[in-house]
Amino acid sequence: MSTDPNSSPAETDLATAAHQLLHEQTSEWPALAGGYSSLHHVQMRSIEFDGFEIKLQYNPGRIISSIAKTDPKSLAGRRCFLCASNRPQQQRGIEFGSRYTILCNPFPIFPEHFTVADREHRPQAIDAGARFRDLLDLAAAVGSKYVALYNGPQSGASAPDHMHFQAGSRSFLPLDGEYDRVKWPVRETNSLAIFRSESYLRGFIAFESADRDAIVRAFAALLNDPPGTEHEPMMNIIASYEPSQHWRAVVFPRTRHRPSFYSAEGDERILLSPASVEMGGVCTLPIERDFHRLTREHVVQMYEEVCKRDDATSQQCERIANSI
Repeated sequence: MSTDPNSSPAETDLATAAHQLLHEQTSEWPALAGGYSSLHHVQMRSIEFDGFEIKLQYNPGRIISSIAKTDPKSLAGRRCFLCASNRPQQQRGIEFGSRYTILCNPFPIFPEHFTVADREHRPQAIDAGARFRDLLDLAAAVGSKYVALYNGPQSGASAPDHMHFQAGSRSFLPLDGEYDRVKWPVRETNSLAIFRSESYLRGFIAFESADRDAIVRAFAALLNDPPGTEHEPMMNIIASYEPSQHWRAVVFPRTRHRPSFYSAEGDERILLSPASVEMGGVCTLPIERDFHRLTREHVVQMYEEVCKRDDATSQQCERIANSI
């Protein structure tokens, strides 16, 4: 199947193939069927803010991801569930490009949820070269139905030892409908527009362009801010391909893996481990008690603790715009 970045989603038709895979797998893989059956019964509620909302999802199937230990010792002591040799016998996938396999996620958050795993066991890492281009190509190939996501190794990835993206149903994340209202222009040229958020709880830097290479250059500047940065900054990315045939990459800079209440003792503990889905506005809670007692104040606390402050994000966005 072609994944030419210049071809349209209709031409690649990868979204249709993924949708068909999910349909087939739910009839032949009991664990996946169970995951989607449970998804139909999840509880949802919303917390309203000024101009946007945060949705809460009680989803007990996400307990494994929420409690995943990602330290080197724990990773070394378990079998990697994304490696082909360790996957359930019933789990099939479809190829994406020369590196990846699209798999149905048996613990879904989205109405349709996929993991896009590297065929080799390589660490979770993104760069302004092949990996970020792969994310944009994935977004283009599935853009008619899905958005593409990346979680940094210390920003919500439950398998930081195995490179992977995710894809999920469009319009499920509140960000999809709120983005045009909450973005603030920073710089616009013939080939690239740069935006930032303001008063959105979780700051973002966004790039829009019909030129994939223009977004790649902008992302390279982000990775190199401040200059000489050696390690991948903590981040989540939500990428999409719009009907007007341009890419949108929304980057959420992070400062911390989990909020302080995640590791609190006793009744103070709330099991909420934020990743790209939470940055998009849906907080998944695997414990029903936590779902009912999570307050507006908890939500504000989480984003304040794990995301960069608005002023820091704004300054970074200005530096990126000036550097390119």
